[in-house]
Amino acid sequence: MNELFENETVKLVFGALVGVLVLGVFGWLKFKRDEKLVASFLKDSGVDDRPIHKTTYEISSATRLHEKRVRKVCLKSTRIKKEQDDSWKFHG
Repeated sequence: MNELFENETVKLVFGALVGVLVLGVFGWLKFKRDEKLVASFLKDSGVDDRPIHKTTYEISSATRLHEKRVRKVCLKSTRIKKEQDDSWKFHG
């Protein structure tokens, strides 16, 4: 078994797999953080008598996330649904 890890190619492949795994975990954590931020904003904005769906621009302004990131999070999230052209609603 030790002979296997002495091979430079095996070390390189193993290192690449660990790197991909770490980056994947960080990407997932970033998505969950952003999803929580957007979902919380949408949920809180539906409390009063204003419309409960918000545009990407409104969400972006309130959460300080880039509009492109807001759109990506909203499309991937199972808790956020698209309402109309570029507007979103929380579906907890």
